[in-house]
Amino acid sequence: MAINLVHRPDLDDRVENLASRLGLKGRGRKTAIIELALTALEEQERAAHPDPAAIAASLQRYIEKGACLRARLTENESPEQSRPLSALLQQALYIEQAAR
Repeated sequence: MAINLVHRPDLDDRVENLASRLGLKGRGRKTAIIELALTALEEQERAAHPDPAAIAASLQRYIEKGACLRARLTENESPEQSRPLSALLQQALYIEQAAR
């Protein structure tokens, strides 16, 4: 289906204005603008929906780091002074934030 901007002078003006600002001249400039707009929208859509494999990898790193932090925090605590893990994590986060 061909795009006919003749029936939409407002769109035609916008496309021409953008082509001019981007330095596009001559035949095919309107098509180039539409292709650029489509490419930008496709990239925006792709960024809005991350790759499921990337999400899984990120979650796996989060789980591994959490397990390492949990092990590190509990190994430094003696049974006599053991505190809930949540308190240890809160303190670790506080120290980390204070260091920034």
